[in-house]
Amino acid sequence: MAYAVKYAIRTAGSADLPLLAQVERSAAALFAQAGPGLAWLAQGEPLPLSALQALQREGRVWVAADGHAAPAGFLAAEPLDGQLFIVELSVALPHQRQGVGARLLDAAAAHAQALGCACLTLSTYRHLPWNAPYYARHGFSEIGAAALGAGHALKLAREAQDGHDPALRCLMRKPLAC
Repeated sequence: MAYAVKYAIRTAGSADLPLLAQVERSAAALFAQAGPGLAWLAQGEPLPLSALQALQREGRVWVAADGHAAPAGFLAAEPLDGQLFIVELSVALPHQRQGVGARLLDAAAAHAQALGCACLTLSTYRHLPWNAPYYARHGFSEIGAAALGAGHALKLAREAQDGHDPALRCLMRKPLAC
């Protein structure tokens, strides 16, 4: 896949973090078009700044910066059950479909390998084209929580408590080359 060259992928600095809520809100606007059952996600709260700060201190937040050095997208991840779990991947609407998300996934995969993780994991909606089908095109496949561990099962349970329909959610895993 040819990537847009105007984006630099780098670890997030503290000055980037307050700007990431805008990116996340822009990306979440797609949920308003997904039907009434998911429209609430377009109005949802972005990741708390305190959570981003904690992940950033560990070097687990990456941004795709455009030519003006402003974040166009970001990925935040955390260790979970011995793997690197993608907490959030968001690309602002004007920057989508330009390879930004794929490049952020590549950065997370390189970090996961450096940590000795065998896989990247995430939870997502299985039926939305920009969710599970997108990740499948990037090497992820659906997997049951029992195969990943208690932390992943707990993530799905928390998502259900937060209003996500468990019948529409899934866990996905991407094995990494050693």
